Amino acid sequence: MRRYRRPKVSTGQIKLQKGKHEGDVGMLVYFGDSIPRCDRVLMMNALCSERPNYKNELQPSLIDELEARGYDIDTLRFSIEKNNQTNKEGS
Repeated sequence: MRRYRRPKVSTGQIKLQKGKHEGDVGMLVYFGDSIPRCDRVLMMNALCSERPNYKNELQPSLIDELEARGYDIDTLRFSIEKNNQTNKEGS
């Protein structure tokens, strides 16, 4: 049985990888305690939700499409950090 470990996540960072959540093993889990929940949900929806095409038919999610093409989702790792630059108004 595979052992899932929580990755090290710095402030302002979101990480995604296979993991364990509330006893369920092998799920895609998002890590980033200092990130607003809405940002984590945005990433989850972009990767894991079905999306409509121009005919309004549902297409598979990015994760489902990658699995259908033969990719091993267990090896998927994604990380993104907040930009440290301060935005200046009027620039």
